[in-house]
Amino acid sequence: MKRRSELLLAAFVIIVVLFLVLNLASLSCFAWQSDQEGATAQQKQGYPVIVNGYEIFRVRQNLGAASAQERAARISAALEDLVTAKDFDPNQFRTVDENGVTTIRYGEQLIMTVNDAEARGSGLPRNLLAAQYVEYLRLKLPTARLEHTPRYLWRAAGYAGVAFLVYVLVVWLVVVAVRWALQTIASSSKGRIQGIKIQEAEIVQGARLTALLASFLRLLRVVLIVVATYLMLATVFSYFPWTRQHGRRLLGYVVRPLVSVAQAAVAYLPKAVYILVILTVAHYLLRLLRVLASQLESGRIRLTGFYPEWVQPTYKIIRVLTYAFAAVLIFPYLPGEQSPAFKAVTVFLGVLFSLGSTSAVANFVAGFILIYTRAFRKGDWVTIGENTGEVVQQSMLATHLQTIRKEEITIPNSLVLGSHITNFSLQAQQQGVVLHTSVTIGYDAPWRTIHQLLIDAALKTRHVLHSPPPFVLQVNLEDSYVKYEINAYTDHPLRMPFIYSDLHANIQDSFYEAGVEIMSPAFYALRDGNRVAMPDKYLPRDHRARSFRVEPIDASSDDAGHQS
Repeated sequence: MKRRSELLLAAFVIIVVLFLVLNLASLSCFAWQSDQEGATAQQKQGYPVIVNGYEIFRVRQNLGAASAQERAARISAALEDLVTAKDFDPNQFRTVDENGVTTIRYGEQLIMTVNDAEARGSGLPRNLLAAQYVEYLRLKLPTARLEHTPRYLWRAAGYAGVAFLVYVLVVWLVVVAVRWALQTIASSSKGRIQGIKIQEAEIVQGARLTALLASFLRLLRVVLIVVATYLMLATVFSYFPWTRQHGRRLLGYVVRPLVSVAQAAVAYLPKAVYILVILTVAHYLLRLLRVLASQLESGRIRLTGFYPEWVQPTYKIIRVLTYAFAAVLIFPYLPGEQSPAFKAVTVFLGVLFSLGSTSAVANFVAGFILIYTRAFRKGDWVTIGENTGEVVQQSMLATHLQTIRKEEITIPNSLVLGSHITNFSLQAQQQGVVLHTSVTIGYDAPWRTIHQLLIDAALKTRHVLHSPPPFVLQVNLEDSYVKYEINAYTDHPLRMPFIYSDLHANIQDSFYEAGVEIMSPAFYALRDGNRVAMPDKYLPRDHRARSFRVEPIDASSDDAGHQS
């Protein structure tokens, strides 16, 4: 297998060398036309006069009823006849001024008429333009005449034969190489060609990949054979005077686009340098900003009034503005930025952005305001409207809350800004956040006892601070009961639901142990002999439920009352 690869590489090198030799040999036939390549743009306008596939000069003006294209065709046919004539003598070309025009004649045969309009189009006086045409004819037609000699034609036939042999060799190598590649793939596909995977997902199976690779090689074989055939025909046609024009046209179909692309690429290089400089400056500026942001976030650099949680949002905003400013600077240097298609696409994208970004812009501005007003930070326990939870993510468009039940709630920043926000974590680490709950007890219970029971229950609760100590407020004196509110400090706002649960349980235990019944006084007054609403272990052993009290009523006094 290694030996075959070396042979294929050697054959490819031989083919390249032969191709270069053939093209260098053909250059000798084209050398005499080098002065035409340096012609000005004005001289290249009009219709060409062609002999043996080579352009002599161009006709630019109509003459009478004959168009410039018809004149160029007639002149080309007359010169073709002169080139093949046995007694051709280029020195017989001359100019003659007659009746306001200048004619170019071969002996007495009229070849071309040059008028003042033709001269004005070339930028030369009429007689000088005609003399220049005669000079072209005298220099170039003898060389064109040599191409009709047997010696030249035999040499051209030899070059064409070598080109055809090279073409056959190229086609054979392409066929052999593709056949060998297909056999190699077929023999190794069972064990060595693996599918394309992304993590655990197989995007393309190995068998499918093998089939695609085989199809690609077959298509490549066809493309290479077609390209080789095209180049062979163009090369062979360029060796003979009768078909050179067709060969040059075939080569032009391939060469002209490549040359245009190369020229456009070279012409675009200065603009590409501008774009490269702008991108380089933006890149290193962002790297510097990233370093400053990391130092600010770590506290090594301090700015008065600039909080650490502002660092990343500010850096992201500056990064977006830097990219936008760089895009504005780069836009005039983009290829095709003046084309109607580019402008139409730009307008279309602008309309889509303006129509679809109204809510997005509102959310972005709201996110900007929320960040810099420090309403909350990531990790805070907050209540936004009717939603309570931990802030797990805060972006410029939305805020994400995670509830105690592990439910994630996404709230657009515009709605957050329009809602009332309660932040339980903002002062919790420094002073502690106050948790409060209330109970209602009848007037028959001493208020000092109730205060102490509530404070004891709070102190038994986990995550409740002893300093500052809990305190009780008597918030209302209602008709049949007093409303007591226990207030306790905690520095664990994320545990608020669990702290409240523990606090309520401890309040119940404290009241049960003290024999104080947590019951509505109205229900207590109407109790019909049922047992006290407390667990048995907190009741005395000799406790008995109260019964209804039945008392006799004096009937005479009742009658007297009615009579009065």
